Amino acid sequence: MSQPDITVFVSSTYLDNKDRRKLVEDAIHRAGMRAVGMERFAATDKPVVDECERQARECTIYVGIIAKRYGWIPPGSEISITELEYNAAKEAGCPCLMFQIDENIPYKDADLDADDTWEKQGKLAEFKKRFASDQMPSIFTNETLGTAVLHALYQYGGKPDDANGDSGNHALNTVSGILAYQQRAAEHYRYFIFAGFKTRLRVPITLDDLYVPLQAHIDLRSTGEAVFADATDAESHLQQHGEALEIALASAFIEAHRRGRKGVVLLGDPGSGKTTQLKRLLLSCCDDGPEKIGLPANTVPLFVPLRQLQGTQYSLDTLIDTGLAELPIIEEEKLIVKQHKPLLLLIDGLDEVRDIKNRSALAKVIECLPPNCHAIISCRFAGYNRAVRFDAQFLELHVRPLTKPQSDTFIRNWYRAVERGLATIPDQADSIANDRAEALINALQSPDFRSARIVTMLRNPLLLANVCLVHRDRGALPKRRALLYEECIDVLLEHWRDTIPADDGRRVLQPLSLWMHSEDGRITANETVITPQIESALLSINWAGSSQEFLHTIRDDSGLLTGWSGERYGFMHLGFQEYLAACEIRRLAIESGQDVLEQLAGNYGKGWWQEVTLLLLALRNPSVFTPLMQRLLRRPEFVNSDDQLTLLEEAIETPTNAFIERLSDYAAKPRAAGKPAAQLSYQFLRQLAPAEAEPFETLFDTAKSTSISGGDVSLHSILTDKGAIELVCLPSGSFVMGSPEDETGRRESEGPQRSIKLPSFAIGRYPVTNQQYGEYLRENPNVEEPEYWSNRRFNQAQQPVVGVNWSAASEFAHWAGCRLPTEAEWEYACRAGTTGARYRDDIDVIAWYKRNSGGLMPVGQKQANVFGLHDMLGNVLEWSEDHWATSYSDLPTDGTARCDRNPNDRVLRGGSWGTSAEWARSAARLCLGYDDCDDNIGFRLARTL
Repeated sequence: MSQPDITVFVSSTYLDNKDRRKLVEDAIHRAGMRAVGMERFAATDKPVVDECERQARECTIYVGIIAKRYGWIPPGSEISITELEYNAAKEAGCPCLMFQIDENIPYKDADLDADDTWEKQGKLAEFKKRFASDQMPSIFTNETLGTAVLHALYQYGGKPDDANGDSGNHALNTVSGILAYQQRAAEHYRYFIFAGFKTRLRVPITLDDLYVPLQAHIDLRSTGEAVFADATDAESHLQQHGEALEIALASAFIEAHRRGRKGVVLLGDPGSGKTTQLKRLLLSCCDDGPEKIGLPANTVPLFVPLRQLQGTQYSLDTLIDTGLAELPIIEEEKLIVKQHKPLLLLIDGLDEVRDIKNRSALAKVIECLPPNCHAIISCRFAGYNRAVRFDAQFLELHVRPLTKPQSDTFIRNWYRAVERGLATIPDQADSIANDRAEALINALQSPDFRSARIVTMLRNPLLLANVCLVHRDRGALPKRRALLYEECIDVLLEHWRDTIPADDGRRVLQPLSLWMHSEDGRITANETVITPQIESALLSINWAGSSQEFLHTIRDDSGLLTGWSGERYGFMHLGFQEYLAACEIRRLAIESGQDVLEQLAGNYGKGWWQEVTLLLLALRNPSVFTPLMQRLLRRPEFVNSDDQLTLLEEAIETPTNAFIERLSDYAAKPRAAGKPAAQLSYQFLRQLAPAEAEPFETLFDTAKSTSISGGDVSLHSILTDKGAIELVCLPSGSFVMGSPEDETGRRESEGPQRSIKLPSFAIGRYPVTNQQYGEYLRENPNVEEPEYWSNRRFNQAQQPVVGVNWSAASEFAHWAGCRLPTEAEWEYACRAGTTGARYRDDIDVIAWYKRNSGGLMPVGQKQANVFGLHDMLGNVLEWSEDHWATSYSDLPTDGTARCDRNPNDRVLRGGSWGTSAEWARSAARLCLGYDDCDDNIGFRLARTL
């Protein structure tokens, strides 16, 4: 049976309604009808009157769009062309569907008639009264116009003329069913639901309110495993292959079809926004039309939550039934949707299918969907592996964390939505929202919230919403991140208070956190392994159900502990695991006979336990600072460490006696007084208790030049006043710069060799670390975080800071009272008196590079050169002061920087974890723009003596 020609005449003023007419035309097209009266007159606001009236009389349906203008009045007429069209349609008996703009929408003078403005406003008011007496118009905003027109067409099509109906009404009833479904689906999925927030936030927030367009990486590798631990791991694999193309998630299908793929797989971490993005695609399809997201006209979207999937026998029908079961629609409408093609299946949570065999079977069914069924499937990284990986017909996308600008936009959107729903004076809502959003954004720039761990948290949409709620509830953020974790956890536990009291939830989750953290690097574990760890705690809270029921309850009702895939569970954010583990250590230290503090002290220096230690020292009521410090002070690795100032600054209480005793020990050993650990302790003591530090003033003010062992030669070191960064003082000397022509891997830019004579200078023992850069950020809240500051692969405390361009590195150096090394200084320091390609023959002993690293490594793990300098080769490429030049033909012979050539290009030295061995040579050099950065580029400091 052929589709009848149902024509819809669209009437409106033109100049102020261009975009609205496009929305209406699109809605008519999606309803399977034909728009008239638009294209013929698109070029002018003064069409031929007779032709307009003819088309209005002959149309099936008349649609009038009434905004702020009355419009053009033809010569010889008393009324506008819009009103003439309305009269013609009404006289012909056509149904007239009128849409009137919401009077509360602000307008500009340009939105009004340009001539006879106020006379025409009177005529417009009379016209509104007239058509309102015939029927109540639909009130619209720019966001709701398309949906309102669709709904009105549905209502018209749902009234057959006779009992038997005819072909026109049959087609209209089919259209009506689709329109009814789309309207209900859009209404059902339009609102944002935060796990754990329902009892604390009673404001309806739509997806459009919070929408921030996310980015995704496309996996374009021709070969390689599909198994990734998380987004960080996935990014690392893609970047190693140089194939991490980034696109906007909204263009997923456009990109897929451009590359000849029939579907999309969307991978991401928990809380990264996968489900929200699928629902947003559904709304875009319903509100704006499928063509906007790259799908055929008339495509109908269906959201399919696999958590609700029943049974183990899968087919297209079971997927459709699962999606339709979520919606309040009648059986007739369900049948129409099931029979409709083309169809878009938004399949959410492949990892929710717990059994791996069932998950694999379902993946095969999805792979075999018919050509007129388009699919996008979301899954957590941990649930997607070689057993369930889709074939090459599916484009694989990895959701990227929020960027800093996206995070700020999310905060502003969140506050605007909340304040509009809660403000006692609605007109003031946006002003209040702006003030509070900016207050939060500024607070997150304060020192306590610029740590890499917190920044990672702020890049996850679910956790960022959690922070917004804490901020609004308190009116400010807590001053320490330990308190922020505490309040965020309380919010996430709040939702299931009716099922499990929050205190009882903590009682179970704290020992689980400590057990999870007891194995380095463990962030998820299998349900069968977890359940024995929580059984005794569940008995203590009188939990009536099984361990599995507890895990399922907290997974489904809270965003704190979540399912990462199938039966694997983990905390939403590593910081929550670390905080709860610290709480459990404190509880055991106070309540049990176990010496858990001694065990923790034994882990000092291990990066995996650093944050747990810092959070433990920040806990109070009661604090365990003193007993923990007593144990740490007995350990040489703590006494000789470079990072204890950070540890002491985190402490909620800071007794000084232990440090005075320790400083006295150093006073008895003058050679040790120059050690960075003693310097740090002295600096801290001087800030905390100046009177008690005074006896050591002379010792430590002169200790900065005390001779210490630098490596294979006797050198002395100094500490920068800011950042306490250790610089090794190198003697003046001469060397031959560049490489001989027969050196393996040599480039023309490494010659001709030149004899250089340098005065003495100091250079960093290590590249600048994240911990040191973090202190800089804390002291300078207006400085932006480095590019990879929120990325777990690159933000551990003792890793070199990366993602810093030349300009930012220079600014840091200036803050620390230093500069970047010149290219000659760098090579002199690297060679340390050697003349070969490297300062040791065995590259694996001295350098992290592509073959042996697997990624960015903490500083100081490889052998130093004879000057005691670590990581001069490998790990990170290092910025130098010089402008790039393609040869050494006119290189200054006194070691100064060459700054007269290419000011936009700067020199990089040393090779990195991601480059081959040929770049990890003393003479190897590269260039990059001063404003560019990468995940394998860092820097070290230098100072003129």
